[in-house]
Amino acid sequence: MAACLGLLISPIRLQSETLTFTASAAATSVPNVTVRQTNYTQIDIQTNVVAQILHLHQSINGAQGDGYLTIRANGLDFTYTEITLNSAGNNMPSVIGPATITLTAVIIINTVTQGTFRDNMICTISTTKPDQFTPNSAVVVPADSAGPVSIILESSVDMVNWIPANPGTYGTTTTNRFFRVRATR
Repeated sequence: MAACLGLLISPIRLQSETLTFTASAAATSVPNVTVRQTNYTQIDIQTNVVAQILHLHQSINGAQGDGYLTIRANGLDFTYTEITLNSAGNNMPSVIGPATITLTAVIIINTVTQGTFRDNMICTISTTKPDQFTPNSAVVVPADSAGPVSIILESSVDMVNWIPANPGTYGTTTTNRFFRVRATR
């Protein structure tokens, strides 16, 4: 006979989403001048949200591109290029918010090159955050002046008849054993 142990508390579920963002910088060459153009896209990672870099790619049209990805957390900057992330293999960087992820496209045109050139950057990240906790089955002790509150743990095998219980180890001699927490004055 299988035993089931249940606790009437909401489970913590995780919400995940995948985001792709881009940055592009374009410049036109000017005779006898080195041109450098920069453009960026920034994403803020909220507190307790986990962000992991899944993919970073740079596409350069005809000139030197110096695009990069920066993760800013705890006042420190961590910078990555497509080459450094490719060499990381399966060890892609991740961060727990609060943090900022910035994708920067940089195009550099020297005096010999002629035409308009573009540095395109694309990055995909996965973010995971816990669902908001809803105290639908939790005990909340009110902040009032009505006096102290007793917290009571109870056990039941049928969810009709409840008996006092203590925290500890319980056997599996019944089909189901449920627990609830109550507050009384």
